[in-house]
Amino acid sequence: MAEIELSALILVCALLMLWIAVVLHQRRVVASAGGLPMALKRDDQRWSNGVGRYEGDELVWYRTLSLSPTPALRMPRTDLEVILSRAWDPQRDMALRPNLMIAECRFRGAKVSLGFPDNGLTGFLSWLEASAPRF
Repeated sequence: MAEIELSALILVCALLMLWIAVVLHQRRVVASAGGLPMALKRDDQRWSNGVGRYEGDELVWYRTLSLSPTPALRMPRTDLEVILSRAWDPQRDMALRPNLMIAECRFRGAKVSLGFPDNGLTGFLSWLEASAPRF
């Protein structure tokens, strides 16, 4: 019986250490240069909160509450096209904070909406326009 309790305690400690490592990794991603909080919505799915980072020609998005230390989505600049940018709409974006700006994009043929705080949308549009011309 004592062996089972000890095994359970070791398992709980290991899971707690894993969770702490994931949280520390996410904090490092947020604190690093180019990290900004942003929400993402694919097609008709629900909004997910996360952190976006510009890594060269890619916008890399990490889910906020995830055990994975890897990005949930990598979006190369050449595969992203902004269809429309708009302000937060209480009818469509009720799950988000009211001060977000939304960029509705096409990414590899699928609709992706990105929610940016304050001037994050301006930075995103500048980053997209900074790419080399497509011929």
